Order: sequence, then C-alpha cells, then structure tokens
Amino acid sequence: MGLMMNLEYLQTFLFVANAKSFTKAAESLSVSKGLVSRHIQKLEEHLGTKLFHRSTRKIELTEVGHELLVKAQHIRMLSIEAEMRVKDLIHDLTGELKITAAPEFGQMLCQTVVPKFRSMYPEVDLRLDFTLGEKSVESGEFDIAFRAAEELPNDVIAKRLGYIRNVLVCTPDFSQKYPMNELSDIYQIPFILNNYNNQWNTLKLKSAARELDVDVKGSISANSYQAVLALTMQHLGVASLPYYQVEQHLSNKTLCQLFPSWSIKAHKLNLIYAQKRTTPKKIKAFNQLVIDLLKERSSYLLPD
Repeated sequence: MGLMMNLEYLQTFLFVANAKSFTKAAESLSVSKGLVSRHIQKLEEHLGTKLFHRSTRKIELTEVGHELLVKAQHIRMLSIEAEMRVKDLIHDLTGELKITAAPEFGQMLCQTVVPKFRSMYPEVDLRLDFTLGEKSVESGEFDIAFRAAEELPNDVIAKRLGYIRNVLVCTPDFSQKYPMNELSDIYQIPFILNNYNNQWNTLKLKSAARELDVDVKGSISANSYQAVLALTMQHLGVASLPYYQVEQHLSNKTLCQLFPSWSIKAHKLNLIYAQKRTTPKKIKAFNQLVIDLLKERSSYLLPD
C-alpha cells in the first residue's frame, strides 16, 4: 500500500458520504457514476477495508467510513483555507485599495503617506475619495476610512487615533487690524464660522493646565475647512483649522497662530476598515504608515 492517499479519490468519497448516493455524487462532481464507483473501489483497496455498506436501496458508512469522513471533512476545510489564503496573498500585492477621508486629511495623506505606499506597492491601484460625507466600509464600497465621528458601525474594526488638533489662525494683516493680547479678546474677534456642523463653533480650548469652552461669533460661514481657509487668507477673520492643514502657511508666515499655548480639541479621528478573515497586507501597510506618521508628527493630534 502506498504511503499517500489519492486526494481525488478522497474528494469523491466525501461527496458520496454526504449525498449517501453514488448517483448524486456523480451529478455534483459532473462525472459518470462508473468513475465514482471506481474511485471508491480504488480508495478501499488502498486502505484495505470497506467504507460503505451497500444495498439495492441505500448505502451506509462503515465504522471506518465514519472515521474517514471526519478526517476528510477536516482535510477539505484545510484545502479551502489554503486556497483562500493564497488568493488573499495574491490580492495583497495587486488589485485595488479604496480609501476615503475628509478633504483636508486626504490632502495631507496625498503629501505624506500615499507616495510612500505607492513605492511599496506599485502594483496596487489606489482609489482615493476625499469628500465630505461618510462612505461605506462595512458594505465593501471602501477598504479604509478616516472618520471624525462619535458613533461607529458595529461590524467594522475601528481604531481611535486621537482628537484632531485645531489652532487659531489669521493673516498678519488681520492681526494688525484686531490686536489680540489676552485670551479674553477672543470674544471680540470676528470668526469665519463652520456651518457644516454648528457645534464646531464652540471651541474646546486646551492648554497644559486648563480647558475652556468658547462660543465664537462671526458673520461669514462656510461648510468646509478648505473654504474657511480661503476666506481666512482674504483677511476676513480668525479661523479654527486643523494644524496639518495650515502647517505650511504658518511656516512661510502667510498665516500667524494666535494664542499658541492653546489648542482646540476638535473631533475624534477614527481609522476604520472592514472585518475580514485575514486582513490583506496592503491594508495593514497603509494603516501602519498613517499611524507612524501621526506618531512622528504629534502636533497633528491631541491625545484621546
């Protein structure tokens, strides 16, 4: 007797045992009934024992047949798992990766993480959607999402990254027109408001030792950080904007930061991706690049 059991014969045995019929097994396998019979005969010869009690009306497993069925089912599951894992590995290195985030955070990713990821996985097609409004991860529409939300779906993996750190900014010309020496002056300053969510106009100011909620006022509002920034650049008011969005403007002094010892604790930032049997390597890699970036640039977030 050879050492290796024929896996094709074992598959045929599994179909016959589950169907309790040579005819039905042949139909499921799209082969002749005669071939099914020959496979079972060869397998029994290999094992040196009968696997089925046969009669004109029905077939039943022998004791050895029952034992082999358990093992055959286990082997089939291992085979399916191996096939799916290989497909996952292939898909890790190619295919599409779909990412969604708010426009400003997405722009920051395009300047930092996306180029690095592209060099690591040049065969992966990136589909980036950086617009307002939540896109579905749980349904598979997108693979990764960055959301500023308190409530998240139950059927996803969500990692809280911290709070987006906003800062108060205006142009140098505006700061000359409206001197701001004390924090109490904030109540007299015209702000560019955010009407996408009016709650964001209650600033949660945070310093090393204090936290303070301040309702700011203004006669101009816009529904996106990009629009708020554009209005601020036209010397029309003070704005609360994410630090990662205005970092370059502060560096080249086209904007100045007001009350630098204070930050605004804005909305929570969550990293979300779908639950999978095995998370593809490309998703893990992109997520890790973002986490590493945010650790390196700690000024972008405030602790959770």
